[in-house]
Amino acid sequence: SIKFVCLRECSAVLGGDQSNFASPLSKGGSRWCWIRPCSLCLFDCCDPRRFEPHLFSMTTIRQAIEKYEEKTGDDAGEAKNVMLCGQMPPIAKMDGNLGKLVSCEHLAISSNNIERIAGLKMLKRLKSLSLGRNQIKRLDGLEDVAGTLEQLWLSYNFIEKLLGIEKMKAVKTLYLSNNMISSWNEVSRLAELPCLEELLLQGNPICDVPHYRLQVAGICPSLHKLDSAPVIEEEKQKGRNFLLASQMVVRFGNLAGAFRKMDTNSDGSLSLAEIEGGIRDYGFAFEEDELTAFLSHADTDKDGKVQYEELISNFEGLTTDMKVPGSPLAGAR
Repeated sequence: SIKFVCLRECSAVLGGDQSNFASPLSKGGSRWCWIRPCSLCLFDCCDPRRFEPHLFSMTTIRQAIEKYEEKTGDDAGEAKNVMLCGQMPPIAKMDGNLGKLVSCEHLAISSNNIERIAGLKMLKRLKSLSLGRNQIKRLDGLEDVAGTLEQLWLSYNFIEKLLGIEKMKAVKTLYLSNNMISSWNEVSRLAELPCLEELLLQGNPICDVPHYRLQVAGICPSLHKLDSAPVIEEEKQKGRNFLLASQMVVRFGNLAGAFRKMDTNSDGSLSLAEIEGGIRDYGFAFEEDELTAFLSHADTDKDGKVQYEELISNFEGLTTDMKVPGSPLAGAR
């Protein structure tokens, strides 16, 4: 038997000894080759995402399903859990042959070479879909299972845009770690997922942005866990407050400027009516209950108004390096 591995990684560990390796797959020194199994290659140097599809005939969905039936003895059309992971050669294309899996509730096609999501239209019962460790860049094709899908695993792909994720209203668990998401315009789409409870984004460029965790907690009201760590209610409230304060900074340059604009009677404090009026006048999209919560959190002496000192103390540490979801002015002074 043979295994698909990274020639560079294995040879580096072997001190440059490539005596166990078969010939490279392409002239000019391909980084990838087939190797007879050895203890070294039972670890994590294998990466199907870099498979060179032009060198082999890929496994089709039909062939993968046939292999599954042969291995398990099950009728794929009646199976609730179908595993098509790590095919060798890998699957390169999802297609209509997935329509055979009419009873499937849990489908795993991870660790292949898939670039586009397709062929899910007939999977009317699908609850979980695993497509991690492929070459997916876009979410087109998921809309066919938007009504039933509750768990979606897409880690270790090449996803930059989340266009279409807002259609997945039933999703509770979403794994997107180790992709290429770098824009708050994309992350802000997650606000449209009312059932989202668990989210994994670690390993994306967006995670390096200051106050990343606070902003995500503020965006996703139903979130219970972010990057494997619990999200408590206080963190959600701080996140929502942070989003409001950061938008004020982007609009007015700093919190002092925002305070002065909203303090219409110039008494040095902000009532709920002044906060609500100022926020509405300047186009900040916050509901009444969110504004009430903001006032309650910022009003530390509980006199029904927010003093400037209270506003500043509540947002101590927030600077003009704030990144506001969906705002092209993020970071402006």
